[in-house]
Amino acid sequence: MRRMMSMVAALLLSVGWLILVPTVSRADSDDDSIRDYQVKANVAADGVTTVQLNVRFDFGADSGHGMYLVFPLRQIAPNDQWRMYDYTMGPVTSPSGANTEVSTEESDGTLTIRVGSENHTYTGQQDYQITYTVRGLVEPKQATSGLDEFNWDAIGTGWQVPIDQASVQVTGPAAITQTACFVGNGTCANTMAGDSATYTATGTGNGIRMQVVAGFPAGTFVNAEPRYTKRLTVQNMFPVNGFTGSVTALLAGAGLFLLWRRTRRAARDQVYLGLTPGLAPAPGQEATIGYDDSRAPVAVAFTPPRDARPGEIGTLMDATADDRDITATMVDLAVRKHLTIEQTGKKDFTFTLTQGSDELAGYESTLISKLFAEGGQVTTDDLRDSSYAGMLTEVRSQMYSRVTKELHWFTGNPALIRGLAIAGGILLMAAGAGLGLLLGLVGWGLVGLALIIVGLGVLIRNNSFGRRTADGSAVLAQAKGFELYLTTAEAEQIKFEEGIDVFSRYLPYAMVFGVAERWTSIFQQLAAEGRYEFAPYWYYGYGYNTGFGLGSLTSSLSSLSSSMSSSLQAATAASSGGSGFSGGGGFGGGGGGGW
Repeated sequence: MRRMMSMVAALLLSVGWLILVPTVSRADSDDDSIRDYQVKANVAADGVTTVQLNVRFDFGADSGHGMYLVFPLRQIAPNDQWRMYDYTMGPVTSPSGANTEVSTEESDGTLTIRVGSENHTYTGQQDYQITYTVRGLVEPKQATSGLDEFNWDAIGTGWQVPIDQASVQVTGPAAITQTACFVGNGTCANTMAGDSATYTATGTGNGIRMQVVAGFPAGTFVNAEPRYTKRLTVQNMFPVNGFTGSVTALLAGAGLFLLWRRTRRAARDQVYLGLTPGLAPAPGQEATIGYDDSRAPVAVAFTPPRDARPGEIGTLMDATADDRDITATMVDLAVRKHLTIEQTGKKDFTFTLTQGSDELAGYESTLISKLFAEGGQVTTDDLRDSSYAGMLTEVRSQMYSRVTKELHWFTGNPALIRGLAIAGGILLMAAGAGLGLLLGLVGWGLVGLALIIVGLGVLIRNNSFGRRTADGSAVLAQAKGFELYLTTAEAEQIKFEEGIDVFSRYLPYAMVFGVAERWTSIFQQLAAEGRYEFAPYWYYGYGYNTGFGLGSLTSSLSSLSSSMSSSLQAATAASSGGSGFSGGGGFGGGGGGGW
């Protein structure tokens, strides 16, 4: 228990010195106390103070091993600095015969001194005499008083036991001209005679400090100035001023400009020069490959690109195989009679395997085999099972492979390039943070922000580093022409083909273009005019027999996408510096207790 309480006391004290909030805690043991606390402090002309501390420690009936002291090694000073204290331990004895083994530990700006042994315990009173030196308690020619001040928290707020009575004697190298003593929020008795002053108080400890101040004539102390080190803060590590702001803005601007040029150049897809956009050279025909100037007009196309399926077109358009592309592929497979889709509730669907006659691409075959791995019928509730975890990831991976290695529409796998860009952006941001911390040591930390901004730009532009091949650009031009048709065509302009349900055939493409609702509304108009009849051989809608029709199909397909995504995701988841005579705390201080 005593060991635990001493560790807690040291931790609270160290935090207290860092944030200048006094640490007030209960004593280590209910009956531990200090009956007498006597200090003799001899201050030399160079500012080094030799302290002899005599403590009568009462362990009470609860036996203890010894006592400990905790001293601050630094305190917050003005101008973003630490005021440092240098301690040197001297002899530790016990007139009463207690064990005086000494162990010290520095941690978090504090020095902990433990006196005693694990192998010895005591009850009642024991006397300890501890000698040490400390430098940093003197403030030569203090600005407010004009004196050389010895300003010391002889009993710091970190003491964890009550102190019945305390006496502090301070002796200096010259006659003392002014004294002050403070206990808690009040004052305490003090007298001075020549080069010595005596301070007495009762009822200290347990978080109540005792501050003693002795003023000497200016010039008494020579080379006794305290030692200061730089205290790193956000304000001094990352100062915002005209210089650092200008350099950071210049570097960030240059980086973003280079990023814009890099992604703009990468976005200039390869094209066949001299050919109409959308056309590719005939077999054996030579063609020159150049770069797209992004200004070529798009000609309307009344059919989708030859042998290009909806999910592939969706991936080609934005270099991403997203959920919309997967859903469009599902609908396309249903239209091609490889499965049927039945909506059995607002968010519930059932998929039934059928036998289509056309050849499946690799990712389509994987989608079918994974979807119906447990049988010929599966519901969205079934898809929540862990056996379906990773299905979408595998299908997406094969779609990227399809458009890159089989169809040769991209110069590199878009997912891989995007992943490398994201990793690069994260590395740039991490490098910026590290550089900022490093440069912050000299007050230039803001400059690291430039790399962070550029890294963020890379993350935002992660999908702009890939490039389409000339074949990919030709198909893209055809796809944009078909998108223009689905986007602008009116009911009277729809071109029907013999034996083909044009609405169903082109609906998956309308889904990847984001115009499924418009495409559906056109055929709803045609149906109202008696020019089209929706024969849902591939889709059976929720409530179809009671009036379901084309008007409800778009929202149903949207629900299909969200329901599948939700199900499959569920499967994947199975301070110091004023004059001491005004009070407010002195230098040094610390605390202690029993263990």
